[in-house]
Amino acid sequence: MSGNPSIRACLAPVALLSLVVYGCTAEGYREEADAEVYEILKDKRLAAMGQTRDQAPDFVVEAKADSLRKRLLDEIKAGLKPKLEISLEDALNIAAENSDAFQTQRESLYRAALALTTQRNRYSTIWSGGAGATVDGVGKDGQVEGRTSADLSASKILASGATVLGGFVTNFFKVFTSGGGWDATSLLGMSITQPLLRGFGSTVTMEPLTQSEGDAAYDIRNYERFRLDFCITVVADYLAVIENQNNLQNQIANTKSLVDNRKQATDMSLAGRMQRFEVDQAQQQELTARDNELASRTRLKTTMDRFKATLGVPIETELSLRSGSLQAMQDFGVGALDLQEEEAFEIALKNRLDLKNRTEQVQDRARKILVAENALKMGLDISAAVDVPNRSSSNAGKLDWREFQWQVGLQLDLPLNRTPERNIYRSALIDYDAEARSLSHFIDTIKREIRISLRNLDQARRSYEIQQNSLSLAEVRVDSTKLLVDAGRAQMRDFLNSQDDLLEAQTRLTAALVNYVVTKLELLNDLQLLEVGESGLSLDIIAMSSWRREDKPDVRLKGMEESPEADKSGKDPKDGDPKDDTRKDPAKDPAKDKKE
Repeated sequence: MSGNPSIRACLAPVALLSLVVYGCTAEGYREEADAEVYEILKDKRLAAMGQTRDQAPDFVVEAKADSLRKRLLDEIKAGLKPKLEISLEDALNIAAENSDAFQTQRESLYRAALALTTQRNRYSTIWSGGAGATVDGVGKDGQVEGRTSADLSASKILASGATVLGGFVTNFFKVFTSGGGWDATSLLGMSITQPLLRGFGSTVTMEPLTQSEGDAAYDIRNYERFRLDFCITVVADYLAVIENQNNLQNQIANTKSLVDNRKQATDMSLAGRMQRFEVDQAQQQELTARDNELASRTRLKTTMDRFKATLGVPIETELSLRSGSLQAMQDFGVGALDLQEEEAFEIALKNRLDLKNRTEQVQDRARKILVAENALKMGLDISAAVDVPNRSSSNAGKLDWREFQWQVGLQLDLPLNRTPERNIYRSALIDYDAEARSLSHFIDTIKREIRISLRNLDQARRSYEIQQNSLSLAEVRVDSTKLLVDAGRAQMRDFLNSQDDLLEAQTRLTAALVNYVVTKLELLNDLQLLEVGESGLSLDIIAMSSWRREDKPDVRLKGMEESPEADKSGKDPKDGDPKDDTRKDPAKDPAKDKKE
């Protein structure tokens, strides 16, 4: 039976269908999904961020196959201990590539755009089709029958709410043992159903697509806000390591100084120039310093491990930060802020991406009310259909338009029970009020956060200036007290106190500088003025000191024009004599006058 050509012809549609299905590989579907999603993200970024398509960065959801984390893990598996020396720029690039939090955000953004493709497909022309074949026999008489069928249909939802459906079905039948030909039946059909009351109109019909389009824009803005927040997190963790490294260096220097002081005190005691209890005081202070140094080392290791987790590198990695980072922070500049509250509010309310999301979400709630109102109406649908059969049983493709059948109908659904719809409508009204109220409070939250940031930045600036003066005074006290102790005009306790104050001033100055930098970045973020690059993460600290942006108000820090640039020797101009006014006015620069 398998060699019968009629049977082979009967099974041909099944073979063709199998070939088509086999040609649609999983990899092909994946590439198709990526192409559609990446195109959506470019278009949505244009709408959400006000960029052109050429400016939109390339987006790839998968992490790099040869990422730094993978290479480091391979080294660890090979029994090696990987080492990394990085700058702040390196840290931002590494975090963007290897951080689990950053990768999770990329995947969430991709999923949002992928969900949009599902909704767009729902409102496109949807094709479906299939084919089948069967062969069966009856008892001992050897009768063999064959049947094949194929169908192709298309459907589409129109903006008015109408559903259009068209299809073509054909069937073939043959009794192989009777010697006859194939009997064919075909039917071409088309129908349309149009709601007239409930379900009518683009507002109701297109609402799922409208909401999905908006959700994609929200996710793009949320992704951009995450990049800003995450950039600050990386910078803060990086500076925390620098701060702890600097504190450890100060602790080591303090311990060494106290060791030398204890030895000198011992010599002076043996010479009868110092009481024994003062030697004991010096030794006690030395022991305390050693303990503090040990605690400082522990804090540095803990801070470093937290930083590794932020970057996404293996915890076994031996990480070190390049020298000059503390100087780079000083180049960031510390100055008085020339920005009033009202001006800051205006900038933030104009630029904040999360505020744009909240505003548009209120509009979403308003549309939900219209949709819920429509659902309360009476259902009244008009429908029409037409079917055209084939003319001859021997020719499935030739239709007989004279024998077409048509139908027109009207379907009524009385609103006798609308309790679920009523509840949805009432909830929609409440949700709208809640969303509008939430927006109002969110604006208050933005203003409150800006006020706090402005206060914190001013406090950080003043604190830094105070700590600078405190450090200068502490250094003078240590030197002068040391001379007085050597001359026998002061007690050891006086010197030890001055040494403690010096260490405290050094620690507080570093903390004040780090706090100022992070607080300034947070304020820039609150104002939506922080720039972290088009993709990944990047931050130009020196450029941020001027707060300039072509499409944003000109916001600056007083004194920034003369302080960010250091001379070739590496010394910052602001390190000069504070009484020297020539730093403020280039016209009074004696070097310049001499050159001229």
